[in-house]
Amino acid sequence: MSDTTAESVCPACKAGQLHAITRTRDFRPRGRLVTVELLGSRCVACGVETTRATHHDENLRRLAARKGQYGDTLLGEEIVGLRKRYGLTQLAAARLFGKGKIAFSRYENEATYPDASTTLLLTMAIDLQDSLKWLADKAGVEIPLWHERSEDARAEEAKPVAAPVHRSRKSKVAT
Repeated sequence: MSDTTAESVCPACKAGQLHAITRTRDFRPRGRLVTVELLGSRCVACGVETTRATHHDENLRRLAARKGQYGDTLLGEEIVGLRKRYGLTQLAAARLFGKGKIAFSRYENEATYPDASTTLLLTMAIDLQDSLKWLADKAGVEIPLWHERSEDARAEEAKPVAAPVHRSRKSKVAT
């Protein structure tokens, strides 16, 4: 679907005007079709499609909103987030979770989805930091950012919890 309102000059050909479009991206977690409409722009002169900065945040919001339709299945972004948070390569993550070397690329791009047991392990590693370390130690995988993330967790735990403020009323006693 196209909008005929021009947005700006094409960054690729510098001649044509960009027009707003929407495109769909289909995901199939556990065989269930989930379709997300994403915003973009197309040049009327050269046909290049691009995502403008003004569309980026909205597209991220739309992609995140699909989580409600996934049930226990992890989004590719969640798997990427876990891996990058600890500085793991896809190969290291595959070794850590007992998968083949291209499995994590497929999970992250949602070309395939992890099986139930791998999903459980990934979820545990996301939710319970020490379980990731235990798995890494058992698999002989180094976690490059382990110390930094452990310090982050300790700092978060050490933050004082603000006590509720109770204001006492001075009561007037009649004499």
